[in-house]
Amino acid sequence: MPEKRDTEERLAEAKGFFGTYRKEIGKSIREDKRVISVDFNDLSAFSHQLAEDMLNSPEEIIRILEAALDDLGLIKNARVRFLNIPETQHSKIGHLRAKHLDKFISIEGIVRQASEVRPQVVNAKFECPSCGTIISVLQIEKKFREPSRCSCGRRGQFRLISKEMIDAQRLVIEESPESLMGGEQPRRMAIFIKEDLVEPKMEEKTTPGSRVRVIGVLKEVPRPLPTGSIETRFDLVIEANNLIPLEETYDEVKISEEDERQILELAADPKVFDKLAASIAPSIWGYEEIKKALVLQMFGGVRKVARDRSVKRGDIHIFLIGDPGVAKSITLKFIADMAPKGRYVVGKAASGAGMTATVVKDEFMRGWALEAGAMVLGNKGFVCIDEIEKMDPNDRSAMHEALEQQTVTISKASIQATLQAQTSVLAAGNPK
Repeated sequence: MPEKRDTEERLAEAKGFFGTYRKEIGKSIREDKRVISVDFNDLSAFSHQLAEDMLNSPEEIIRILEAALDDLGLIKNARVRFLNIPETQHSKIGHLRAKHLDKFISIEGIVRQASEVRPQVVNAKFECPSCGTIISVLQIEKKFREPSRCSCGRRGQFRLISKEMIDAQRLVIEESPESLMGGEQPRRMAIFIKEDLVEPKMEEKTTPGSRVRVIGVLKEVPRPLPTGSIETRFDLVIEANNLIPLEETYDEVKISEEDERQILELAADPKVFDKLAASIAPSIWGYEEIKKALVLQMFGGVRKVARDRSVKRGDIHIFLIGDPGVAKSITLKFIADMAPKGRYVVGKAASGAGMTATVVKDEFMRGWALEAGAMVLGNKGFVCIDEIEKMDPNDRSAMHEALEQQTVTISKASIQATLQAQTSVLAAGNPK
């Protein structure tokens, strides 16, 4: 009996915890969401034991937390999503091992591929034609399962009454290049996301090329052999509990009252332009004109759409020319780090396809897929191109459409697409 009491104890603890979390729950109810975001530190401050159990058997504890929310009667069918979990649980994709299986972990990386969002069956109800009993079957594997037998002894030929569907999507995430040692190859990991994590608003943030942090449970997936049996080697996949985009666009920046006060104070300052210019790459002395130009570029102009639908772009492109060693690259790197959705590209190592977009073979969907290049990934952001004079002239001309029309049009294989590329370009090069 100890296990039973244990679950009840945990349930009581979870209810106590949500009692202290009324503000968050109220906010969620007001926004009409069924999702409660829980900061892991709050949970461990409330109950050290519950937090410890959470890391070791996450699925069970999440179920208990969701049951506690149901019992409190505030939100029906709620989902608990965790924010920042301890540093010890943070791992690189290449360092995941068998000891991490079924543990709560977090990884960071760049989305490489995203499948389409499709419904998936999680639970199916069958009726037995002989005695009318209703049998529920949880659908866990890839293959659709029917009940093997009924209590009345009947085998097979059951009638499917209803099935419960949820939206699911598969992402492939690759380690970001900064975290790699020397000649290490970036590793990839498949991620399953479902329910509220695949809503259209969220899907915009998981497009290939965006940086994300994934918090979830590491699971193993059996590989079938051609004979029908299972291989002894398993694949790894993370079932995501939460997905946090690490790059914000301008529209998503949340401004608190304190920020607003400081912004208004700055706006009233007559020397605001000089101050902003001085705060760009402050370690580099001088270059006042250039820094002012960069401030204006970051603010940009206004995009105008005329009545005949012709568009005048609001983005400013700047080209810095100077001898080697006058801190062009440092300035570019600074802007790429500071601006939302900033990308840094070096001319010699960039191709036309890498700058605009390219068509690759898609392994999951058995067709062709688009992979966005730097100009498309930097939509509503910045692309900094260093050593632009070392780029191949043909590759450089591939960017002309993106620079002026602010779109990238692709017609290859079976794909005809126009992608948005409202990107400001800051380029640097040496004179001939």
